[in-house]
Amino acid sequence: MPPKRLMLLPVSLVAISCGVHAAEPGLILKTTKSLLPVPRGQAGSQEPLPVFIDAERISGVEDQYVEAEGKVVLRRRDESLAADWMRYNQPDDQLHAKGNVVLTRARTRVEGNELQLQLATHLGELRPMRFESQGEKGQYSRGDAAVLRFEGEDLYQLSTATYTSCPVGNEDWVLRTEDLKLDYIESVGTARNVRVEYLGTPILYTPWMDFALDDKRKTGFLTPSFGTSDKRGFEFAAPWYWNIAPNRDATITPHYMSKRGLQLGTEYRYLQRGYNGEINLDYLANDEVAERDRFFGRIRHSQQFNSRWSGNLNISRVSDDSYFTDLGGSVNQTSQVNLVQEGSLTYNGGWWNATGRAQTFQTLNTAPLFHRLPQITLNAARQQPGGYPVDVSFNGEYVRFTHSLNSHAEGDRAYAYPSVSLPFQTSYAYVTPKLGLHLTRYELERNPSGELERTRSLPIFSLDAGLQLERDWDFAGNSFIQTLEPRLYYVRIPYRNQSRLPVFDTGLRDASLYTLFSENQFAGIDRINDADQVTLALTSRFLDNQSGIERLQVTVGQRYYFSDQRVVLPGMTPRSADSSDILAVVSGQLTKQLRIASGLQYNADKDETTRFNLGAFYRDGPGRVLNADYRFTQGSIDQIDLSGQWPLAPKWYGLGRMNYSFRDDRIVEALAGFEYNAGCWSVRGLMQRLALTQTEASNAFFIQLELRELTKLGPNPLELLKRSIPGYAKSDEFNLP
Repeated sequence: MPPKRLMLLPVSLVAISCGVHAAEPGLILKTTKSLLPVPRGQAGSQEPLPVFIDAERISGVEDQYVEAEGKVVLRRRDESLAADWMRYNQPDDQLHAKGNVVLTRARTRVEGNELQLQLATHLGELRPMRFESQGEKGQYSRGDAAVLRFEGEDLYQLSTATYTSCPVGNEDWVLRTEDLKLDYIESVGTARNVRVEYLGTPILYTPWMDFALDDKRKTGFLTPSFGTSDKRGFEFAAPWYWNIAPNRDATITPHYMSKRGLQLGTEYRYLQRGYNGEINLDYLANDEVAERDRFFGRIRHSQQFNSRWSGNLNISRVSDDSYFTDLGGSVNQTSQVNLVQEGSLTYNGGWWNATGRAQTFQTLNTAPLFHRLPQITLNAARQQPGGYPVDVSFNGEYVRFTHSLNSHAEGDRAYAYPSVSLPFQTSYAYVTPKLGLHLTRYELERNPSGELERTRSLPIFSLDAGLQLERDWDFAGNSFIQTLEPRLYYVRIPYRNQSRLPVFDTGLRDASLYTLFSENQFAGIDRINDADQVTLALTSRFLDNQSGIERLQVTVGQRYYFSDQRVVLPGMTPRSADSSDILAVVSGQLTKQLRIASGLQYNADKDETTRFNLGAFYRDGPGRVLNADYRFTQGSIDQIDLSGQWPLAPKWYGLGRMNYSFRDDRIVEALAGFEYNAGCWSVRGLMQRLALTQTEASNAFFIQLELRELTKLGPNPLELLKRSIPGYAKSDEFNLP
């Protein structure tokens, strides 16, 4: 990210001086007793814009001077200059104004006692100077200076200047500088002897600084951050931004950790028409705890060669298995077990596409994975080709699998799956029969569990049918549209003995409504289930008749088997039941504030719940958020996740999250914090506890002071809060009671 613009004294407002200068030949004055709207002139006209003057007394000599006194107002377009007395000398092009001098332009107001300005050269001064500025989105800032000097067109200098976003009478924070220069030609500002005072105490000082005056990126230091954690100790990071070119930049971050040492983080980004990418490298020399060098590297590149061809590169690697556990700061990081290294090339032919990929993995504290070197896929789909009322599709793949352990199979696998379907559809019903042939061939270099060459051919038939019925329904004074959507899905696949086929990338799918309506219960093609089964499901929706909002959706489904299961994965017990678990899903926007989502997997034969989740999400406007989510999976997960953000008192609100595992009797992740919003500044405090392993956890503390319209001091917890608390919003994005 480019450095935050340091809006010290946004005196683009001072460019109002251009509203009274003689950029056009001569100065045209039109006297009037009222400030009438100023004509904009004809498009492309070279005529100078007229300047209106209003005063109690106006006098002058042609080609010599114009003098006005008493409530003088000079205006052009939306710019005006007011004073008690004003004189313009035409021979030397000098404007002189005294007494209650006020410059206004758009949402900016500049005041002073005396203004002297040579209009053609933009040389002069206003002393003393005070300003107030109101942004389009409600931003407010003000400041003053002993002298504002005009040093040429779009060049300004302020002496003994102050800046704040606090309202008049409030000096909670103030930036002070001895000398400030603003160059709007180069869009650069420089300041000397800068200090920031917070609640009367100096908290930041620099003898010199420069900053951007627009949204353009600029080389320089970003706001430093600091914090503390059990694993890393006290932390301090000072990122330096390098604006290499309009389409390239880099951020270099020295990151000091009292328990670990000095880490150097680098991020390089590039963007060009047709491609973009990012390169990251974090290097910690001689970790004082681990007593070794440690690093994390990542390359991501995406390229669109033309309308047909595209490519991607994604490579990540760390120095050791414990890198994220020791140096990561979130559950997403500490739970990483596989880092991918892959490159791909894709051709998009419209109704068909092909991809070539090379993929390997770095595994962390887990068994190694198979590598795909290479993988080639081909997919195609056409609806009603040649005008025939059928849909055709094709899926194919060739992969060469390699593995670092000799105990695993290694070799080539290829498959092709052409299919044809015949859809029939009306406004309330549909029926889609489908017939396909799945062909697979293995040519292996080693296979501890079977032959080196194997083939498999499987015809697959399915029938998908459903109805969509609806009626008007009134309940508790509310009008709804209720739908009734029964669905039937039949699959027939004959049995083939697959026990001697290797298992490269195949596992059992989790039970869900999606898998109830899929041909194969296995994810991957090393196993294709034998099937003679039908799925029955019923969905009912309740739609608000006025708004169309789905207030409630209920779906219940179950699969029924007409034969026992024979195709299994190694170590898997064949199914003997004649029906699957019952699956149910309930969700909806019950009220304007409350949304729910729940799912259930129930084994009727054993009378036990296999999987269950229930979530309730309350939103009563920004800053009023409560979330509760319970998740249960038999034998592995039993967790509750609570989070929220809520006003505690005027200007104060609390926030927190707790993810607790009943199964392990431990906190997986916990956050507790607060934010105080004083209007022109705010402070956030946050404590985090993060489980790293089954027996190890890390504690961290964050505190950030934000001086509105200036900068933020301290580590930025906003991304952590947005990830951890669904619906979280900064307090300056809304008004707390």
